[in-house]
Amino acid sequence: MSKIYFFRHAQASLGSDNYDVLSSKGELQAVELGKYLVAKKFKFDKIYVGELTRQLHTCKIVSEIYKKYNLTIPKPIILKGLNEHQATEAMKIEIPKMIDSDSFIKKLWKEIELDPKKKNGNLMLGFEYFLNLWVLDKVKVDGIITWKDFRENVRYALKIILDNTQKSQKIGVFTSGGTISSITAESLKIIDDKKIAGLNFSIRNTSFSSFLYSNNQFNLLSFNELPHLESEMITFV
Repeated sequence: MSKIYFFRHAQASLGSDNYDVLSSKGELQAVELGKYLVAKKFKFDKIYVGELTRQLHTCKIVSEIYKKYNLTIPKPIILKGLNEHQATEAMKIEIPKMIDSDSFIKKLWKEIELDPKKKNGNLMLGFEYFLNLWVLDKVKVDGIITWKDFRENVRYALKIILDNTQKSQKIGVFTSGGTISSITAESLKIIDDKKIAGLNFSIRNTSFSSFLYSNNQFNLLSFNELPHLESEMITFV
């Protein structure tokens, strides 16, 4: 029986011009993850990672911790299908239009103007609202991969991982919350897209969800574990 661990990337840069960069706290989270894996003697047979900067950087920091302790860790295999969905990119394009046309979005942005301290909280509320519209195909954005295509890309990446997982191997995968939500849904046979997308809001940065794989059976073992971070270090975006 093999175990596959899906790690969510460390905290990225919410609200900045480029979200796809680890924050200073995110870098510290990734260090703590690496130290935990070393302390618990995690030895991986293969490592997979998506193409996004926040995914690659998290994986790199963990790898550097292994090397610091003179431990080997496999060179990561990059899989495009492990990338996060593009709802954030879609939101950046559509939100300026929705501020005038959508009363809920207009209200959130007005509150940010009046009280800048509400920025992060209102951005998350706006993102959740937008995500539900986008997942249900009520918002379409040119040049952005649809939710349906994202799900297919994740399924293909998962197939590649499973097809190349041999008996009793331990596999590490560095990816994103939406991807882990989609993979969890595949294991649990969840078909409600809003529920699948909603799982993302529970998945904490650098947490890991583990699965057992044997005889073509892919089963959830644990979800959203975070034993390596103290409460003040825990983040969700």
